[in-house]
Amino acid sequence: MTALATATSCCPNVSVEPAAAVLGRAAVPVVDLSSPGSAGAVASACGRLGFFKAVNHGIPVGLVEKLEAEALAFFSLPQNDKLLTSGAPLGYGHRKIGPNGDVGMLEFLMLSIGSNSVTTSALPTVLCYMLAEYMSRVQKVALRVLELMAEGLGMSDTNVFSRMVQRDGSDVLLRVNHYPVAMRQPAGGGRGAVGFGEHTDPQIIAVLRSNSASGLQIALRDGSWVPVEPDPESFFVNVGDSMQVLTNGRYRSVRHRVVVEAGEWARARLSMIYFGAPAPSERIAPVPELIGKGEASRYRSFTWREYKAAAYKSRLADRRLDGFQLDAQGSPDDET
Repeated sequence: MTALATATSCCPNVSVEPAAAVLGRAAVPVVDLSSPGSAGAVASACGRLGFFKAVNHGIPVGLVEKLEAEALAFFSLPQNDKLLTSGAPLGYGHRKIGPNGDVGMLEFLMLSIGSNSVTTSALPTVLCYMLAEYMSRVQKVALRVLELMAEGLGMSDTNVFSRMVQRDGSDVLLRVNHYPVAMRQPAGGGRGAVGFGEHTDPQIIAVLRSNSASGLQIALRDGSWVPVEPDPESFFVNVGDSMQVLTNGRYRSVRHRVVVEAGEWARARLSMIYFGAPAPSERIAPVPELIGKGEASRYRSFTWREYKAAAYKSRLADRRLDGFQLDAQGSPDDET
């Protein structure tokens, strides 16, 4: 999911099939991050789906489980206590996704990595400690994946992507989403409800971990939706819009959503998502090395500040990259 999310029309009243009825479980590529040949597997998955499951990532399961317990304890606090940590866009949020009318069946915490955000000072001490430890660990996983993404494309500088989220001022976020059962309103008498509407992530990369409650779905290129089997011991990697631009379309950002079940057997879903983006002033454009002979740049150059502003002005389900595409002659494409 995205820090700057969008909804299928992002409306809880959209009719949604129960998760199990949407095609069947996705054949999600699995990449062993400890394997010597993982760069090729990463490149294949990012080019085909823009999404994969990462195993052998090096983050202790115990750490993640402790953070999950502390996060659930926070979300169980009285609403007034949770609101003490709000400070849009960072801090605690409830249902509202962005400033343009999109809503979801969730509450969340949004934190900036490396900032001295005042919102964190109001969080319980143990939760703050666990969040800081998790942020440090998941950032290392993200950097490793970004290096593999570059290596898989045969790039001479395999740190070209990872540097963008390490520089001073990089816009790196951690979002903790909680989908409580009590908040769910099934549409049309069915069991499925839109917890977080369809969108792509505007950043370079997103790294997600969830508990064992299902809900995540990804869109295939033909527009069909497939549920992703949850795996609390693994991480899921999303290619973001900015990475699609940097690779001139060789990697594709993945459209995804959360459809939660309502009813007797429903369980609360908790997910933690790392978002990696460059500093606001850094320019994003196709890397020259990835523009093949006879090819043209598919996207115009822009700063992360510019694209982030465009994302905040749009609805969740909008196809934001359309406004930054170029035609074959390198001019804005009138068809978009």
